[in-house]
Amino acid sequence: MMPVACKRASETPAEGARGAQADNPAPAPAQATSLPVQVLPGLEVISKPEEAAAALRREWPQTYTLMEGRLPQRKARELRRCTDIEGVDVNDVDVITQQETEVVQLQFLQCRVMKALTTARPSRTSHVRELLTMKSPGEVLPAAMAPEFGEAAPDKAQERQGKSWSATEPELHFEPRTGERNAFSLEVTGRDTLGLLEWWATGDFNGDGQEDVIAYRAMSPRGGSLTDIAAFVLTRSQPQGVLQILEHWR
Repeated sequence: MMPVACKRASETPAEGARGAQADNPAPAPAQATSLPVQVLPGLEVISKPEEAAAALRREWPQTYTLMEGRLPQRKARELRRCTDIEGVDVNDVDVITQQETEVVQLQFLQCRVMKALTTARPSRTSHVRELLTMKSPGEVLPAAMAPEFGEAAPDKAQERQGKSWSATEPELHFEPRTGERNAFSLEVTGRDTLGLLEWWATGDFNGDGQEDVIAYRAMSPRGGSLTDIAAFVLTRSQPQGVLQILEHWR
């Protein structure tokens, strides 16, 4: 069975483009009532925030070990559950294939999101809620969400600053996926890339009262075998404009 991370990034998105005005409904006004913390279907490992704490302690189906020479100060060399990965990077884990690396990376991202859910609070207002129903969110997603293959160039990061993903990649296209399991999930195609964008959770993750949203993004170059996998905590303090990245996890 193909690993989730690889399968998601390798599915072929539907072609075609839609007008931005038709795809994206006008943003709803920021809500004044309390907005609960939500877990969305894409996260898969839990279905509600209250399950996060127990899931962090639950053993994984497979045990991983640290590479020889990595983190020598750690006496425990096995990674059996989310609570074992504190201070551990994906590159510290002893895996062989790219496919195994992507599976571990996806598991680490799920752990980080669940840990964030254990401290998330209900939100007083939201300027991100409309993202969950946008069919083409490229105009509000930050350009820093674009995939990187190889070493990131400093001048490229500076060029992207403050711009939307679509502004730096005009051929970017989003297509809603079908099926109940794929709710809050979009196929993504660019000029040279294809992949997946999913909304995993909403809530106040930094304690400022504003609702934030966690997005999972997996992209691959066309015809390539690598997958750039990452998760982002996104927010916005006003009804319009490009979202801000609070956290970027790899």
